[in-house]
Amino acid sequence: MRLRITLEGRDYDVAVEVLRETESALDGEALHEELIASLPESVFRPARSSDTGVEDRICRSPMAGLVVSVGAKPSQRVGRSDAVVVIEAMKMQNTIHAPVEGVLEEIHVRPGEAVKSGQPLFRVS
Repeated sequence: MRLRITLEGRDYDVAVEVLRETESALDGEALHEELIASLPESVFRPARSSDTGVEDRICRSPMAGLVVSVGAKPSQRVGRSDAVVVIEAMKMQNTIHAPVEGVLEEIHVRPGEAVKSGQPLFRVS
């Protein structure tokens, strides 16, 4: 099951698996249905904030590393779950997603380029 959580004004999409610690008369599907019925509608369709600021549309590198790939082009429409840049740091590849839905206005990096933590990677309009 996928849920959206808002923490300190930022939305995060998370995958949730319900685990049972004790045996129950409910089977997995019934437990899933009971859980779904108990969640408020706002969990599935949260209100979108219209006050997205300029800084919210700039995606900055969360770490120093090397740009492995850029999976989008300027003028391309992107969603919050769309991968835009992949950065390798400490032998791990980290996928950077668009911070908001919109159109990529600028991409400031290219494959093979070293980036610093906090460096702008791209901007979404």
